[in-house]
Parts: sequence; C-alpha cells; structure tokens
Amino acid sequence: MLDEERLRRLAEMGIDVYVPRGGAPAVSNEATAGQPAASAEPAAQAKGGVGGRATVLVLADAGSRWANGVVTGVERALKFARIPYATTDACEESALAGAVGVVVFGDALARKAGSMVPAQRQQAMGWVFAADPAAIARDAHAKRALWSELRRLLRVKHRAATIGLE
Repeated sequence: MLDEERLRRLAEMGIDVYVPRGGAPAVSNEATAGQPAASAEPAAQAKGGVGGRATVLVLADAGSRWANGVVTGVERALKFARIPYATTDACEESALAGAVGVVVFGDALARKAGSMVPAQRQQAMGWVFAADPAAIARDAHAKRALWSELRRLLRVKHRAATIGLE
C-alpha cells in the first residue's frame, strides 16, 4: 500500500493513483497546490528534515547567478533519495555541528567550513567538495565529478540508514 508521502510525490508528478473503495483517497494536484508553504528564514532553509534537523548541509554562495541551477539539481537529488537537507550561504558552526554530510561549492566556503569542524568530526562526516557553481555549469568534467561524489555520499548515507547507524 502506498503511504501518504508516496501518494503526494506521485500527485506532484501528475500521476493519478486509483485506490479501491474504502482505501485511502489519492492526493490530488489541487490539494498539494493549495497547501501553504512552510516559512523558513532565508539564510538556512531546512527541507525534508526530521524534527527540523538537516542531515546534509549544502553550502553555496548565493551571489553567483549560476548557483541556482546547480544547487537546485543537488537539492532535487537529495530530495529524491529522501535525505533531509538544508541549503545555506552562511557557514555557521551550529549548522555544521548537526550535519552528517556536507556538500560545499567553492574553495573559500570549503576552507571556512573545514576550519570550523574538528578533525575527528570531519572524518566522521561525509564531505563533497565541488568547484564554484559557475565553473560546474560550464565544464562537463566538473559536473561529472560533482555527481560522482554526490552518488558516493548518497550510497554511504543509504548504507548507514539501512544498518541502523542513524
């Protein structure tokens, strides 16, 4: 049987699910379109988090006009994998302390994030270091490297969740 989250995802994709009478009603596109958007502060928007905690932190400079497409693609991949995440352009110790994995765009943010996390904690976290979003948008090799590292992070997170480490 499909749970409500799966029904909602199918409705977002435009797929109508027919359920036998007496079963749970399918979620319609109108029902999801009428839901109010959750308000979050612009600096760090948690999406898909359990209890407000993000397990993967996406750090990207919001000033780059290329950042939106690349970062949105990473967010979509994390959402599809059902991994809670938060996107921010401010590198803060409190956000890094609660993160299990980090995707960092740009050398400056990577150095700053690395300096805020103790060495033992860095080894326990999953890190994906990527070039600047503008460079990734222009270079096929950089895109391939980003998605390869992202797949590695998703596999590690999935294995940890499967065996009960999280």
